[in-house]
Amino acid sequence: MANLLRWQEPLVTRLRYRHMLPGMVANRLLNVELGLYLMAELLPLIPAQFLPDLLNGQGTVYRLRPIWSPQQHRALNQARQLLAPYRERTVWLKALDKYATLSPDVRTFSVSGRGGWNSEISSYTLRERLGLFQSALA
Repeated sequence: MANLLRWQEPLVTRLRYRHMLPGMVANRLLNVELGLYLMAELLPLIPAQFLPDLLNGQGTVYRLRPIWSPQQHRALNQARQLLAPYRERTVWLKALDKYATLSPDVRTFSVSGRGGWNSEISSYTLRERLGLFQSALA
């Protein structure tokens, strides 16, 4: 498990102290955001609730996906390892619900309406997180 969390350092430590997040909340925050980022990159018009279908390679959403580049296929394969618990729909939906309860100033993604980027975070925070997600899925 330690190897699966390594991509989050040192940002997870800064998040814990900057926003006083208890225990593994910062880790879970970044895992959920990685899943949301993957959905935004591979299936931007599909609701986040369908991440398990994407990770499992099942469902109508997966079958009707657009043609992806080799980099996008690599990102999906990497995400399948990093986000393995979210292959189960109930685990992912519970994680999304918990993510929605976090303060908007800590979330990169909006959970209201159609989703997308959270307009309440700074451009620095957005760039920092996007860079982290891109490197994690490279």
